[in-house]
Amino acid sequence: MINQSQFLKIRLALVEDGLNNIGFRKFSAYVKSIHPNTKAAYVPTGNMQGLIRTLFEKGAGDLTEKDILKISKFLAEGDLVGLSSMTQYSTTVHEIIASIRRLNPRAYIVWGGIHAIIYPEDAIKHADAVCTGEGEFAFKTFLNLFKNGKDYTTAPSFWFRKDNGIIKNTNLPMMQKNEMDELPPLMYEDGELIYHRGKEFKSVISNDFLEFSGLAYSTVWSIGCPLMCTYCGNSKFIEYDKGYRRLRHSSPRTIIDEIKRAKSKQPHISTIVFHDDSFLALPYAVLEQFCKLWKAEVKIPFAVLGIIPNYVREDKIALLLDAGMNRVRMGIQSGSERILEFYKRPTKLHRIKEAAKIINKFKKYMITPGYDIILENPIETPDDTRATLDLLYEMPRPYNPNVFALRIIPNTQLAKDFEEKGLDVPLIDQNYHSGFHRTLGNTLVFALAVWKMPRWLYKILRDKTYPVQSKQPHYPILFKFFHTTYLVSRAVDYLRFLDFSLLPGKVGYFLWKFRIINFWQRFFLKHYQLPNKKLNDQLGSFQESIK
Repeated sequence: MINQSQFLKIRLALVEDGLNNIGFRKFSAYVKSIHPNTKAAYVPTGNMQGLIRTLFEKGAGDLTEKDILKISKFLAEGDLVGLSSMTQYSTTVHEIIASIRRLNPRAYIVWGGIHAIIYPEDAIKHADAVCTGEGEFAFKTFLNLFKNGKDYTTAPSFWFRKDNGIIKNTNLPMMQKNEMDELPPLMYEDGELIYHRGKEFKSVISNDFLEFSGLAYSTVWSIGCPLMCTYCGNSKFIEYDKGYRRLRHSSPRTIIDEIKRAKSKQPHISTIVFHDDSFLALPYAVLEQFCKLWKAEVKIPFAVLGIIPNYVREDKIALLLDAGMNRVRMGIQSGSERILEFYKRPTKLHRIKEAAKIINKFKKYMITPGYDIILENPIETPDDTRATLDLLYEMPRPYNPNVFALRIIPNTQLAKDFEEKGLDVPLIDQNYHSGFHRTLGNTLVFALAVWKMPRWLYKILRDKTYPVQSKQPHYPILFKFFHTTYLVSRAVDYLRFLDFSLLPGKVGYFLWKFRIINFWQRFFLKHYQLPNKKLNDQLGSFQESIK
């Protein structure tokens, strides 16, 4: 007898910039493994396109009504439609859902991903169901009930919209290490689709990854964060399950195999980028095993973009550099103890400075480290603004300020804190890296990155800085000069390592194609590698310090 449930058509779509969402790729692979009649698609919004396309083609910018209609027609083919997005793309998802309902009123629509978890109250207004936790096992339970005609509204980790109200079910426990290891390989050019602006959905090919990711492959190894910063979406995950503060990770073998598979699909991949929230919080023994496998089987540079000052240790930095790490990014957020406390970020200034000094010891062997900074907080006082500048002035050089304008994620503790204060600030539907006011304070952030000005001059300028909400003169030309100078110096630094991971498009591909990158990595990067003696000295000195 034929099981009619196998003919159920599932359509999944990620609405987001680029192709780097590892969560969606894992989820899609899992759903396809349990229900083969599944199609997964990417819907890039156009805000992170390749440089050439952005400059010279009309495709850059928001999705049009015609785009929304074409996307919806594809999704409306499904009996069960799953959508995933971050909050900044939620308005676009609202439009897609409305269009799907007009085309296929019988389609059952599920919304998952970060926005649905953080702000289910918004998502359930539009979708039939919202996944409020980790999706893989929760969706399997829901799907089995749904396609067998049973009461699927009992499925855990879901909210369901019914005529008489909303059913809110508790979340499943979070996946453990052994379960993470048993998940199927990520989808990577395995039949997934991508929407091309103004055209149609087509199979994902190497050119698509080149356009959005260049020569880099982005991934996440560990899940969880030990902090509870109020501005971060992780605070909502922790609200659901306190266990989210404990790092969970697959085995080193699993992550190595994932990267090797991606590299086999796309040989041009020349840099691996880890986006873990707290990579250095992983145990030393785990990192040691990872590094041993990396040196033996992967052998290309990698970057670690999630470093918390509290967990920076010399032995871990030395170990990772020896394996091939060439770039780190650390969150400092503010130089004001008051603002750090307001964010409930348990990192004292002295620990930030200590971590920066440790990283600086290895400056010869890596691209200039990036330090995350949050600007434009409307509760800042002149002292707060100047405290951040003081920290940047005192930081060991060189460094790159990775600057964010404060955006409030709805439904987080920070959003509630601002509501209590009666403050209106830009929400997360605006870009983090744009819209900076051209104030003297913001100008100095970039100026200090490229110029260690004399202290007397710094003090004069420092005393003339004020928070963005204060009435003050703007310096657009001066801001543009130092911002451009900073970007140029950063580009030159990347060229030193021939790292094109931040440059989408085909420029880096041709450098790979003509074996320039391969030549550079084989014969020149060794000059920036940590010598074994240096490594042993660093490990030895650290062990002595903790006795």
